[in-house]
Amino acid sequence: MRLALTAWVALLSVPAGTLAGPQEPPAAAARCRVAGVVVDGQTRAGVSGAAVMLRGPAEAPPAPDRSARTCLTGCGAAADQGGRFAIEGLAPGEYTVSASVAGFSESVPLAITLARAGPACEATVEIPYSLQMRAESKAELPRAPEATVIGSPIAPALTGEAIGTTPGALEDMFRAMQAQPGVAASQDNRNDLLVRGGGAIENQTRIDGFDVPNPNHFGAQGGTGGALSILPPWLIERGSLELGGFSVAYGDRMSSVADISLRPGRTDRIHAMFGAGVGGAMAIGEGRIGAAGSWLASARRSLLEVAFRDETAEAVPTYADALLKIDHRAGERHAFTFLGLGAKDNVSVVDERTGAEETSGEEVVALAGLRFDSAWSARTSSTVAASVASSEVDVTAMDGTVVDAIDKGHDQELRVRADVRRMNTPVGDVLVGAAIKAYRYDYDLYVNDLWTPYETVKRDLQARDIRSFTDAAAYAEVAHALPVRGRLLVGIRLDHWGAASTTAASPRVKAEFVPARYLRLVGYWGIYRQGVPYIWQASAPENAGLAPIVSRQLGGGFDIEPKRWLRLGVEAFDKRYDNYPVDPAIPSRVLVSSSADFDSPFVGPLVSEGQVHAYGVDTVATMSAGSRVQVTANYSYWHVSQLGLDEVWRPAEHELRHQGRVELMYRPADGWSTGFRWRHTSGRPYTPFDVKASVKAGRGVYDLNQINTLDYPDYRRIDVRLDKTFLAGPTRIMLYGEVDNLLDHDNVLVYNWNRTLRGP
Repeated sequence: MRLALTAWVALLSVPAGTLAGPQEPPAAAARCRVAGVVVDGQTRAGVSGAAVMLRGPAEAPPAPDRSARTCLTGCGAAADQGGRFAIEGLAPGEYTVSASVAGFSESVPLAITLARAGPACEATVEIPYSLQMRAESKAELPRAPEATVIGSPIAPALTGEAIGTTPGALEDMFRAMQAQPGVAASQDNRNDLLVRGGGAIENQTRIDGFDVPNPNHFGAQGGTGGALSILPPWLIERGSLELGGFSVAYGDRMSSVADISLRPGRTDRIHAMFGAGVGGAMAIGEGRIGAAGSWLASARRSLLEVAFRDETAEAVPTYADALLKIDHRAGERHAFTFLGLGAKDNVSVVDERTGAEETSGEEVVALAGLRFDSAWSARTSSTVAASVASSEVDVTAMDGTVVDAIDKGHDQELRVRADVRRMNTPVGDVLVGAAIKAYRYDYDLYVNDLWTPYETVKRDLQARDIRSFTDAAAYAEVAHALPVRGRLLVGIRLDHWGAASTTAASPRVKAEFVPARYLRLVGYWGIYRQGVPYIWQASAPENAGLAPIVSRQLGGGFDIEPKRWLRLGVEAFDKRYDNYPVDPAIPSRVLVSSSADFDSPFVGPLVSEGQVHAYGVDTVATMSAGSRVQVTANYSYWHVSQLGLDEVWRPAEHELRHQGRVELMYRPADGWSTGFRWRHTSGRPYTPFDVKASVKAGRGVYDLNQINTLDYPDYRRIDVRLDKTFLAGPTRIMLYGEVDNLLDHDNVLVYNWNRTLRGP
């Protein structure tokens, strides 16, 4: 059972130089309120279930209102059956308010002012909304690189506040996404996203328009997950996970896209936030640059070595990360964004019997990117993004005085992407773009007696490989409005992989239909492709020419809101993979299950002959009782099988047939919040050891007659969290207590052979 207690101190409204001493907080004034209605722009009828978003104010609230909501990163509300909504507990100031319906674009933001008139402080607003593609009335800069205009019926967007307060998520964006339907976790120690039977290498992360290879501490080489995200949630404005049918603007990934938008820095004055706890210490600063710019910076360092100083831990990892974002607007039509982020991880593993160091190493990742957004007219806009990313790993493992393994790798990527959007053409809204990725990897790998599941013969691995390749892509997409509240998204992507000397086209189609305000239907079909990870290419020279993996996917579903307090979503899917790599030395194992655990990323010579078939259904239900209680429940059924060189279909190692989750959020009063999350999952398939053969060999030998025929016990856990925000003089204090795995249930982490006990 893990217990975390952290105190966050946010100096959200204190000018530099005013922290001279304690002040007596003034008496709290009555809070402000925004009320209104969302109406159809044509029929003037109320839009049931519209999501209303309030943002602002730019100026810090006056002293009596420092405990009120400022909605800097957005305050949301759902409209009732008549389109009516209300947002309360606000501070006075300048705000913007907009509305959206799942899968449709957001309305033009409206400016409102909340000012006190005696004891009252209220504003009433009418938000016109159109369920069709709206025409821009003026030139506006793109506010986020959201290329997919038709959202999933089951995957909601998350705010930074929601990520930070999710029970069991450890303030990790990807761990919060693991609780969504359509997503599974490999184990508690990692934040990998296993999306609808896909592998841990199949997910793309885009942060403010920049593709980030792996934004995690202790990231898996070749994978896209790790131990903990390098992004503190307090920097995130919005995060969405595209599960299927995503736009051709996203490429070289097959299962999902995590599209993350960081919030801009505040421009009224310099603000600071500090935090400390058993997990680490953090500082965030933000402020204004000139008349049309802002900056946002953060730094964080773990304190695990202090927390476990007196413990006999075999491994105590340490990590640090930093981020800098600069926004600058050049006139009315152009804007620049700079993003820099980096992380450094260290770990030392000590033999608990001898005290000798078994493994030592470090991992360093970094990215620097510049984006240029332009609005050339009321109908035409463009985005150009360029970034340089680097990942370096240096790990050595010892067996006494003998070197057991060496993993030294350095990856570098240069990416350039350009998109042009043209609204309201005769065929619809058009997006065209192109992207180039030039990469170089340098690996020095060595393993003494490498052996893997299902392999009976030991072998050594030694590889030294330095190579450079260039990948290129071009894509086009049309979003066409259909009669009677429908929309069709048609696109095609053309990719060229330099390592494989292969060019292939990937068409995609997605459609939605809204027959009634409370019902939306969605369906999609498409082809998705991606190249193999760099470390697989470097493990054996012939692997550089492996064909890209290809996945043909179709799916569809609906979301419905029969009552204003109830929303239901259902989506079924079918995914068929070809060209998944297989190691001929282990003919039954397809590498779709790799990179999701803390196992060796090394492979032998591979062939592109594996197949995978995944199908299932994901469901979600969200219920709310006013603004204080919200309950979300979801259930997924998946069937994932793989076909290797032995021509036998068998369950994949990461197949999770049944998954169920319930999350309860309760806000009993202003400043208080509590959360509860329950998870239950059927056990993953595994191959048992052949006990007699293992005792004879002195190591674990798998029973090859029972490959993936047994299942681990069912997984279950309960996480709870309590948050409290209050004032202490000129500062705002946020305290929380969290208990993960409340019932201390034992779940399987790994299945190993114990040589001392001569058993599994």
